[in-house]
Amino acid sequence: MPFLEYNTAIVLGGTTLLGFASGVIGVLGLLRRRALLGDALAHATLPGICLAFLLFGRQFGALLFGALVTGIAGVALVALLSRYTRIKEDANIGIVLSVFFGGGLALSTYIQKNSVDAAQAGINGFILGRTAGMVQADLIFICTAAVAVCFVVLLFYKEFKLLCFDPDFAAVEGWPVVRLDFLLMLLLAVTVVIGLPAVGIVLMVAMLIVPPAAARFWVAGLAPMMWLAGAFGALTGAAGSLTSTYAADLPAGPVIVLCGSALFLISLLFAPRRGILARARDRRRWRKRRAIRGFLRILYEASEAALPERAALPIADLLGRFPGRAREAEALVAHAARAGWLERAESEERAALRRSAPRAAAAAEGDDAVRLTAAGLQKAAEAARIHRLWQHYLRTSAHIDRDIVDPDAEEIESILPRAVLAQLEEDLKNAGTLPGGGAPVRALAGLPRELAT
Repeated sequence: MPFLEYNTAIVLGGTTLLGFASGVIGVLGLLRRRALLGDALAHATLPGICLAFLLFGRQFGALLFGALVTGIAGVALVALLSRYTRIKEDANIGIVLSVFFGGGLALSTYIQKNSVDAAQAGINGFILGRTAGMVQADLIFICTAAVAVCFVVLLFYKEFKLLCFDPDFAAVEGWPVVRLDFLLMLLLAVTVVIGLPAVGIVLMVAMLIVPPAAARFWVAGLAPMMWLAGAFGALTGAAGSLTSTYAADLPAGPVIVLCGSALFLISLLFAPRRGILARARDRRRWRKRRAIRGFLRILYEASEAALPERAALPIADLLGRFPGRAREAEALVAHAARAGWLERAESEERAALRRSAPRAAAAAEGDDAVRLTAAGLQKAAEAARIHRLWQHYLRTSAHIDRDIVDPDAEEIESILPRAVLAQLEEDLKNAGTLPGGGAPVRALAGLPRELAT
């Protein structure tokens, strides 16, 4: 039991540090579109491990150095094929991955059949990982390499940031883009090599991709994304190791990857701004804002002829403007009434009936008309103003495809320059169709929040 506790601590420390380093460097690889190169790099390490065993025997450091050499050679070959041939990069990655991994498997089979030390070499452990077999020397090696990788990323943070987001600008400004890209590939290679004993060749790419991909759902900036991806990677490594410890039949490497996949799934669904549920909620709110703004515009147009008096609007006429959508129209009327934009009114027909036949008027059920309140008239005028400004702009200046602009949904003030907006307002004012009596357009930033309630 004491040995088990000590071994668990070794494994937990190693996988946690590996996960943190993988998350940090994986962010740069993901943003630089080098995620699949990490997969090719991981598979290209197997021939190096086998060749190092044939040359130097069971020396752990030599095995990892051989993996590093052939991994970098595989990435370099992908870059050369992409530059000097007409084959696309994804095809080059597939070719190199298959050739190197196939060669590695052939060498591994040869070693297993012809070497008495093959079983002790642990070569098969590099394919799927041998997390439970970590010793203190492995932990020290992983810790040293992980700290070195994170230190280099911190040292060249500004350069890597420019490389990831605008490599063309960096090249024009004279930055050594090629050397920076090679340094990034070298850091990815080192991270892959230190992860081979833990999760193996096949699963190492998941450690580089899954934590950064999960972190991207939660944050936007590069520095927060790095920290969060490192935390997710560390959490993934720790959770997988502990799960494998208490479930002895489950191998640690695959369990670590499954924990990372679960974390990614949670981020995909529940991230507050970019998750599936949040985006579905935002789409519902957008559709609701669009419907309410269109309804307010209809209310203003129906009341415009009687302004400045607020005319009574028969509910039947309002519902008739929504053919086949009577339930939606009723919900919009109810919402506007709750918001204080509509009040009960009496139509001319009901008033005439009340004068001629009071009992029949009293027997009639329900409200037959509504009227805009003062606040409702202001909101309706703002909605109509936006709609008419968009229509006038699309008719006269049509720099935006009118098929992709919804006048009831787009915030014109956040898209068009002030000078253009002022000219549009002046045109509508001269034509006598500017809602609000020609008053300047107020900022509508608060309108969507009110309509979303």
